[in-house]
Amino acid sequence: MPSNKPNLFSHNSPSKEEFLSKYWHKSPVLLKNAVAIKDLSIFPDKSQLQKLSCDEDIQSRIVFKNSESDYDVEYGAFARDDWLDIEQNNQSECWNLLVSDIDKWYPSSNKILKYFNFIRNWIFDDIMLSCGSIGGTVGPHTDHYDVFLLQVQGQRRWDYSRNKIFNPDLIPEQALKLMADFQAEESYVLNPGDVLYLPPEVAHYGIATTDDCVTCSVGVRLPSHAELLTSFVDEIAQKQSENDRLVEPEFKIQPKTGEITPADLNQIEQILNAKLTSKNNNILSWFGKYITLYRNIFFEFNQTLDENELNQIFKDKNDLILSPFSKACYFKQDNIEQSESALLFVNGDQFESSLIFAQLLCDDKIISYQQQQNLKQSDQQILAQLIQDGALEQSE
Repeated sequence: MPSNKPNLFSHNSPSKEEFLSKYWHKSPVLLKNAVAIKDLSIFPDKSQLQKLSCDEDIQSRIVFKNSESDYDVEYGAFARDDWLDIEQNNQSECWNLLVSDIDKWYPSSNKILKYFNFIRNWIFDDIMLSCGSIGGTVGPHTDHYDVFLLQVQGQRRWDYSRNKIFNPDLIPEQALKLMADFQAEESYVLNPGDVLYLPPEVAHYGIATTDDCVTCSVGVRLPSHAELLTSFVDEIAQKQSENDRLVEPEFKIQPKTGEITPADLNQIEQILNAKLTSKNNNILSWFGKYITLYRNIFFEFNQTLDENELNQIFKDKNDLILSPFSKACYFKQDNIEQSESALLFVNGDQFESSLIFAQLLCDDKIISYQQQQNLKQSDQQILAQLIQDGALEQSE
């Protein structure tokens, strides 16, 4: 019996398994009719996007194309009068509005992520929407992350390369990092419900071909090695004593006082190796905290509650959902006891919980009132803290 669950690959070749083995992180692929038209109504339309761009808390920008090698960019927040001016000049200039983190500011859009349930949610970055005039574009460029480009309304043509392009030559003296010599190898016009997947470093150039064009970008971003090293070394450094310092390896007169000797380097190498490979380094704890804060500057928008507000939520007997401003993941622990447990990470905090609680919070992102009643006491205490911190909120 066919499943009614959203499935990006239900009308397409490749299958989910073939996509992950052949295309994921490797090659672009077009998925026609991947998202049901009825599921596209969860997104804001063009006028609603313009309204969102007037909010000071929301990241937005408008890219104006003056010529093939000349672009201007303006950053929000914008004023209503700005949009009146832009609309009046709609026939004479090409513009493209981009609004980031739609998943946080327009929570109904999160429902689209059901189509992407084959990807771990802790590497999900954000949902961005773009709209514009006919010809609106941000120019030819590459990104350092995977992206699924879903056409929501109207049409957009995508020209792109088949293979990855590293360190392309850029147009000089431009605010945007745009390719100077973009050569399209494939070209498709996306209609509502179509999805184009692009792995990192694949060059692409999207151009709106209708005035009602709205495109959704679902971004998946993994930390770079440099980001991981910076965070991990900083974590280790925080635990070091000021009393632990370099010592001179050879207590004797140095005839050349400006020289760094092999003995100096040997000591430094030993110190760094010992610190980085110490068994006292808890990589799991560091990474769980790190990844739930990675590019998550918005958890500060969670509304903290006082005790009276917390008690009222429990009295309301509503389902609880993970706030769109929060990130959570877990690690299943080996336990000699019969009960399964997990290390739970939420917005940089660590908890010890039951596995079932961690899975409800991180995999399902919703905990029904009945499930709340069946939680063990220690999980209910974590639940209360997460509600009070604003990481959990009532389902509408």
